[in-house]
Formats: sequence, C-alpha cells, structure tokens
Amino acid sequence: DALVRATFVAGATGGTADPVFAFDELATELSVMSSRSIIEYDGVFYWWNVDRCLMFNGVVREVPNQMNVNYFLDGLNFAQRQKIFAYKVPRFGEIWWCYPRGNATDCTHAIILNVRENTWYDTALPPQGRTSGIFAQVYPKQFMTDAFETDTGFSLWQQETGVDEVN
Repeated sequence: DALVRATFVAGATGGTADPVFAFDELATELSVMSSRSIIEYDGVFYWWNVDRCLMFNGVVREVPNQMNVNYFLDGLNFAQRQKIFAYKVPRFGEIWWCYPRGNATDCTHAIILNVRENTWYDTALPPQGRTSGIFAQVYPKQFMTDAFETDTGFSLWQQETGVDEVN
C-alpha cells in the first residue's frame, strides 16, 4: 500500500557482514495489479494500480488515459490479475501490459502505452494466449511465449516480424 525506497548506507565493514539500508516512504495508498506489471522505461517506472496507471520519476504521478482505461479495467479477469505482465518495445516507444480478459485464465489481450506519442491503444493477442514477454537488450525485437504446451514444449515467438506464423 506504499512506495518505499531502500537506500544502501553501509556494508561489510568492521567485521559486520550485514548490509545496512535506510528506508523512505515516498507515497501511500498505492497498489500493484501484478508483481510482473512493473516496468522501467528510460529511467521511469510504470505500473497498473487497481484503478489507474501510475508512473514514478522521482514522484508518483497518474498516467492519463482517456482512451481505454474502462475497456481494460472492466474486461480484466481480476481473479487472474497476477498473470499480467509488462514488456517494452523501445523501437516504437511502447509499453505493453498483457492481461487475461473476460473468463480467460491466460493473457489474451494487451493495453499499450505509447510514451512518445502520449497515447493509448489495445489489441487482442493470439487466441491461445501468452504467458510472458521480454525485450532483450541485445536483440532488436521482443519475444513472447505461448500459454499452452505442445509435445515439444512451449513456443517462443519473435514479435514485430512480418505477419506469418512460422512454427
């Protein structure tokens, strides 16, 4: 219910192996929709509260969303909210939050913040859903994984590469 900053102030000196931290409460009355929904983009942290999107760049601020906040919150399967995950697509200035919509138990839709254009949009994901996504810093495109297992395991998808599925 609060944003707390932990600052390292002392460490393994004088025979003590225990690190020492100082704690500052920066904001109160906050929540996090999912532990996997917190993401850093260019030094700013973004996450979904239970009723709005927030950011932290030294102070906590709401990220205005007049486009699809109700579509997202009203359609979210709240019982499965811990499955929400975020990843970024720096090439396009986007942050994606993938979430289970309706009765889905895996992520079937995404709500997207374009930080460059300061706008929101959304999209359906493939019907089988996704369970995770990441932008690998050493590779120019992001990856996502399927929600269902096949005989050979889970599929890894390279996103933003054409429109055909290569299996």
